[in-house]
Amino acid sequence: MKRAIYYLLMFLLVSWIAASATNFIYLLFTGCEVAKALGDEAQRTVPIDVKVGGMVVANIILLVIFLWRRFCPVSRNYMRSRPLKVGLWCVVASLGTILPSIWLQEQLRFLPDLSQSMNGVFGSPLGYLAIVVLVPLCEEVVFRGAVIRSLLEWRNNRRMAVVISAVIFAVAHINPIQIPHAFLLGLLLGWVFVRTDSVIPGIVIHGMNNLVVFLMSWAIPGIDDMTLADLYGGNTLRAALSVLFSLMILVPALYQLHLSMKR
Repeated sequence: MKRAIYYLLMFLLVSWIAASATNFIYLLFTGCEVAKALGDEAQRTVPIDVKVGGMVVANIILLVIFLWRRFCPVSRNYMRSRPLKVGLWCVVASLGTILPSIWLQEQLRFLPDLSQSMNGVFGSPLGYLAIVVLVPLCEEVVFRGAVIRSLLEWRNNRRMAVVISAVIFAVAHINPIQIPHAFLLGLLLGWVFVRTDSVIPGIVIHGMNNLVVFLMSWAIPGIDDMTLADLYGGNTLRAALSVLFSLMILVPALYQLHLSMKR
């Protein structure tokens, strides 16, 4: 358990240092004085693409540390099993989570939202690299490959490991409105990991989830301020049916994953 908390703190610390250092360097190059560059007011003026650059740096550093130190052991054994069927159902399951996730966040709008608008990121190569590629890779290596493994070493109880890792994953998101969704997604990703003993299926789910969100935000400007019903021209019935249809995709996909993943 101590090691799992250690991994969480390392993730948060590296992310914070990389973000702060990137912002600080940018402010210095734009002529800001050192004292001002360290202040919160100046930090808030940093463009969003620079902040995403800090995210890229943090994810790369974390990947290097966790793989180099073998906190998340790397093996080709899973890929040698040719898990094409599992990968396919991971994609389907991920697609089935999108609209229910949007609906869930709508119900939780009373929770504080500490995130900044990411509209400037969507459609840019840097945003794609950060959100679709590096974030799924890094977070699966850290929270499944390292955290769950350490929890299983602490207590050889898969269910407990999945639940605790989902809590840790949710806490790592910090933003209150994202925590419930992150917890539920963490349960799915943790379950897939303990069934396959590989981060690859989780990377597929996580990456597909982020890709769809990325494409939706790029294709529909202002989607952050829209409700699910707004996507259907204000028709709440269509919105409700879309969530129901997504669940009709998600539930069978989870069942097929259950059948196709090794025990």
